[in-house]
Amino acid sequence: MDNKIYGECRVRLNYGSLVKLTVLLGLCAGLFAAPLLLLTSLGKTYGLLSLLIGAPVTGAGTGLLLAILGSPIYAWWTARTNGKLFTGSFQVNSDSVFSTDENQCGS
Repeated sequence: MDNKIYGECRVRLNYGSLVKLTVLLGLCAGLFAAPLLLLTSLGKTYGLLSLLIGAPVTGAGTGLLLAILGSPIYAWWTARTNGKLFTGSFQVNSDSVFSTDENQCGS
């Protein structure tokens, strides 16, 4: 990896990366929602195991559905705005075809 750390970067994810990201976010949302679902379903006959497994799986499925339905809008929007600007810590993968000097993230 390039040792330089960038503070902001414009990103246009391809379809596969968009699906991976939304499924991961949905899975994490389901994991964090499980305790809230347990609190709201106290006294109900739902199985604890099915709730703890079902919430992340449902979240991941919702993320997948949103990626499939939203990818045309995402592609249109990022093409129109020349990508989405993100801030954080970024490194360019040195074995990537995009690691040339003119394609690197700005600092």
